[in-house]
Amino acid sequence: MKKLNRREQGFSLVELVVVVAVMFIIAAFAIFQSMGSMANYKANAAQDVVFSQLRVARGLAISQRRTVQVWIDQSFSGPGGTQQVKYQVQAAAQTAEVPGPIVAAPLPVPVQFMLEAGVPDTPMAFGNAAAVFIGNTSGGPVIMQFNPTGTFTDNTGTAILNGTIFLGMNGQVSTARAVTIMGGTGRVRQYTWNGASIGWRE
Repeated sequence: MKKLNRREQGFSLVELVVVVAVMFIIAAFAIFQSMGSMANYKANAAQDVVFSQLRVARGLAISQRRTVQVWIDQSFSGPGGTQQVKYQVQAAAQTAEVPGPIVAAPLPVPVQFMLEAGVPDTPMAFGNAAAVFIGNTSGGPVIMQFNPTGTFTDNTGTAILNGTIFLGMNGQVSTARAVTIMGGTGRVRQYTWNGASIGWRE
């Protein structure tokens, strides 16, 4: 039987220290990457909240043949001081019906309705004078609604409202997101900012 010499029986202290140092460096990179990923995850989740609420509101307007009013609440009055997207199915005209309940969906903290510095308007070019810019109005008109035809208008049902809702986390340009509404069709689109070299991507 071959006798092992002392050198073949294990690792030296220097080798162990090098391995541990490499593991710490890899762990540090993983933590750094996950922090950026978490911010983007929250921004994507907030974008999905806005997108899905608007899509549901439009779908209800078409399927129930009712107008559905929409509010973009920037007041931080939601659960835990969050901003919200709300909608409410309205009663049919000239009936004794009552409107449906107000359905509110809060944005995940710390994402909010905001314009990131240096980020331009989306390819739809509906304007970026404010974080919520609908119908050329900061915050949008007092009453905005989806109609049974799917269009997005003011309360008269005739003034078509195009607009963009910008989202992000303060000081983190990589989290810039946008949701646009094309009033004539009610189509809702999502955009993600991918830096100045790429721009907005749908």
